[in-house]
Amino acid sequence: MNPRIILTAVVAGLLCAQVLAQTAKPPAKPPAKPAAAVAAGPWAKVPALPTACYAEQDQWRDQNYAALEAVREDHAKQKEANSAVAQRLQSVMQENPLAMTQAMLNDPQNAQKIMQQLMQAGQEGQTEIPAQAQKDSQFQADAKVVIEQYRAALEKAYGPGDARWNALKKKGGYAPDATHPGEAGVADWIWAEWEIVLRDWKAGYEANCATWFATTGPLHAFMKRYKDYLVNERIPTEKRLMDQPQLDQYQMMDISTTGWRTTSDYDAAEMYMRMASEVFSERRETVACGIFCR
Repeated sequence: MNPRIILTAVVAGLLCAQVLAQTAKPPAKPPAKPAAAVAAGPWAKVPALPTACYAEQDQWRDQNYAALEAVREDHAKQKEANSAVAQRLQSVMQENPLAMTQAMLNDPQNAQKIMQQLMQAGQEGQTEIPAQAQKDSQFQADAKVVIEQYRAALEKAYGPGDARWNALKKKGGYAPDATHPGEAGVADWIWAEWEIVLRDWKAGYEANCATWFATTGPLHAFMKRYKDYLVNERIPTEKRLMDQPQLDQYQMMDISTTGWRTTSDYDAAEMYMRMASEVFSERRETVACGIFCR
């Protein structure tokens, strides 16, 4: 919401309040031209969340990055288009500083309605915008919690492999903090046992993955909850408190809004993809095990 535009409207309204009360209502002016139809929004570019256990099994990471970059580019272009509409209003006001006052005098009933909406949006924004920021922060905190829960479950799934490796370390004379048998001078029986350790770890990872990365798993559930918040709460709030006051002023001033559209969904889609990248970076990179099984 542009404070300068809102302040201009409020000041103009106060200056001509008495005139508005005494002015007869003239014929209603036609509404401003609606914004041109736009192509599918940014959510259409967001890739479906992955379900594979290993990043190499799909192209999701690259797809998500490419989609995020594409949405950012579209977002920047839309901001420019919206700025061009705002510039139309600014140019009118520069050419005629009393243009807004005259517009209010020409249609006092509509002007009064817009003024009331502006003040209501300002009042609601004082509480709703901070509350929205708090929810954004809470989801970031919740993401860390669900990731820690995943890691804890993975540690538990590694249990059989850990137990076998600890037994092998004692039997083979390895230090308690050893992470693998080494590369030279390792007995064949140690290598054979080590292969079983690796298989146990791999099996544990994949069993845990089957629960956590499935479409019905906790990670997908968290991302669904996050998207529901973005789509059903965050975007409507920004449209109501930030977009609508601007559109009301454009309508009152008969400013064409061709090319304008909300950017609230661009913000939300970008937030969603960044969150997805953080959550699903927990996947192992490759099926090959080596010393990186654990």
